[in-house]
Amino acid sequence: MAGRAFMQLSAVLAFLASFLVLLVDIEAAVTVSVGPAQTVLKENTVVLQCTYSVTPAAQVDIITWSFTSSTESREVVTMLANTQSVFGTYENRASITEQASLRIENVGENDEGTYRCTVKVLSQGSADTKSVDLTVLVAASAPTIVSTVNSAARAGDDLTLTCRSDGGKPLPTLTWFNGTQPMDAGVGEPTTNEAARQVIRDLSLSPVTRFDDQANFVCKADQGYPDQLDVQTAEQVLDVQYPPVASISSNPNSSVKETNTLTLTCVVQSNPDPSQIRWLKVSGDSADVLQTGLTTTYVIPKINRSQNGTYRCEASNGVIPRDRESDGQATVNIDVYYAPKISSSFVQPFEVNFGSSLPAVTCEAEGNPTPNLQWVQVGSGRTFNNPLSFATMTYAEDGTFTCVAAALDFPKDTVNVTVNVIGRPDIIGDSPAAREFMEGKTAQIVCEIQAKPRPSRVEWFLLDSSDNRAIITTGGPYRILQENLPKGMKSILQINSMKPEHSGRYVCKATNTYGEDEQYFDVTLQAEDVVTTARGLYTDNGSDTTLVIIIVVVVLLLLLLLVGIGLMLAHKRGLLPCKGEPETGKGGRYVSYRDENVTNEFSIEMADKDKSPTAPLPSRVESSQYIPTPLVAASYEARLSGASFGEPRSPVGQDKPDGKKVNSPAFPEPTTEEPPVQTSQGGYRDEDGLNNAELDLSSRKPASRRPIVDPKDTMDMDYPTLRQQTTSPYV
Repeated sequence: MAGRAFMQLSAVLAFLASFLVLLVDIEAAVTVSVGPAQTVLKENTVVLQCTYSVTPAAQVDIITWSFTSSTESREVVTMLANTQSVFGTYENRASITEQASLRIENVGENDEGTYRCTVKVLSQGSADTKSVDLTVLVAASAPTIVSTVNSAARAGDDLTLTCRSDGGKPLPTLTWFNGTQPMDAGVGEPTTNEAARQVIRDLSLSPVTRFDDQANFVCKADQGYPDQLDVQTAEQVLDVQYPPVASISSNPNSSVKETNTLTLTCVVQSNPDPSQIRWLKVSGDSADVLQTGLTTTYVIPKINRSQNGTYRCEASNGVIPRDRESDGQATVNIDVYYAPKISSSFVQPFEVNFGSSLPAVTCEAEGNPTPNLQWVQVGSGRTFNNPLSFATMTYAEDGTFTCVAAALDFPKDTVNVTVNVIGRPDIIGDSPAAREFMEGKTAQIVCEIQAKPRPSRVEWFLLDSSDNRAIITTGGPYRILQENLPKGMKSILQINSMKPEHSGRYVCKATNTYGEDEQYFDVTLQAEDVVTTARGLYTDNGSDTTLVIIIVVVVLLLLLLLVGIGLMLAHKRGLLPCKGEPETGKGGRYVSYRDENVTNEFSIEMADKDKSPTAPLPSRVESSQYIPTPLVAASYEARLSGASFGEPRSPVGQDKPDGKKVNSPAFPEPTTEEPPVQTSQGGYRDEDGLNNAELDLSSRKPASRRPIVDPKDTMDMDYPTLRQQTTSPYV
């Protein structure tokens, strides 16, 4: 049993010994680290990073770099005891630097592949290896552009531009640009040849237009390594020949006033430049050649209306046009403006019967632009459309009418037409016409008549109650006046000193060779003076005097009213002296005081403003109206003691100077006592024992606790506050 246990313990110890040996082997190791994959341009230098660490620290014995590609494997360099051995094509180009890194100079395409860094520590029996890839770049040659057209292209042709890049590793990506804008339309797919290291990409322009002339097409070759390889470009500026494309500009513009200078310019775009420019004036299907040569302008000095029309310029450069747009021709319509001129002629004058119609009178005029025609009646300024016509002619349409032709800022052209309206008389105004007169005044009834010829006879009649006519002639109260007018006459019936028997219906009747017309006037008396118009009643100058008197009276009444209102306002605001206010007497000044709660007031005569009062007391009055003065003065208290006053205070509940109460401020007790007498101190007292209620007039301060006002100060007091309406007959 004991032997078996020993055997098991020996086995465990053997296992632990083996484990310890294994731990020692694991801890004794070298670790290698390499940098990222590298790219390098052919013939340049590259460093492949490799570092290591040894645990525990120990001397590194061997560092080795080897190369592997898809086709071969080879040693590059080995360093043993700080001695480097370089192999094969790497001789004089490769070396170990920076601990274990590999430096390769003048890199060639064959150097592209995978490189392995190996570090060995012989004393520990440990080693480690890591790999890093190297890519070798080869710059492509500059791209070239080849065109399918050796010389200049012609508008309408199909054109292909081919961009090719050779020798690049990797092969570049080709992109087409029109100036700076990338192109998609017409760009084909790239064609690549890896073995030949060539890439091709086409740009098709089908067809070429005049807008492609002098266009700069760019092919860019990009190998995808901008930090190491520049993007290379090739450019092709197209030379596209196309026939002339023409347009015309006019100065000042295509609409020009007669006698101005017109300059036409043929603006031509072409490649090559035009070899000939012709100017023609087109008339229908034919054209007259005006100018031939290389001059692009055509000048017409002092153009006239006959040169109005269509002008054309033709340019050619030997390139056959393939569409109408490029036929080298351009046209412009020239519109020559000229002043209006009336072409109509009229047989004058036009004679039209009163009440009939005027046939249309048409005014015609030439001009460019078409003139605006309008008729204007001379004198009245009334305007009418063209043609001139009236459905019913009156004497208002008699006279001269002017046809006015206007256009732009040209001078206007005019022609006059005279229209004579003839016929029976036409009395202006409504019939019957009411006329009112003031009794005793002179009145005029105006009958205004239009007629051509003038009336040969104008008669006035007065109708009676049976409408019988009594002719009126000059004489007695009547007088007939006549006045010729441009289109007729005026007949005036004047009635001197209007009376009631002159009221009635008057008739004005006018007659000429074409007929007659009449008008009724209803004449009545009125209470006021009336001034009528030219067709009405005219009063004499006496009415003007009456009107002036009325206006003066009204103005005076208004002034009196305003003065009364002003006095009322001034009295209300205390701006004027009134009953109970200070007045001046023979002995000096009178100062009046009133209590707002009683119906008595008293006055103090001031013999001199620097002396004490000497005025006698008022006489005794009825007991129901009289209140002793000291009692009134004592009731004012502070209201009478300062330069400013508040609301009046009622003496109810106040003490008299002797300590007694005042019973009723509004209705004092009746008294039969004598009026108060003057005291030796300058105050007043009554005989009922109120001798302490004194009015101290010698000082501003009261003699007792009841403030009494010095009469000298009353001139500065607020009198409206102290005044109160009184019923005493002694004020």
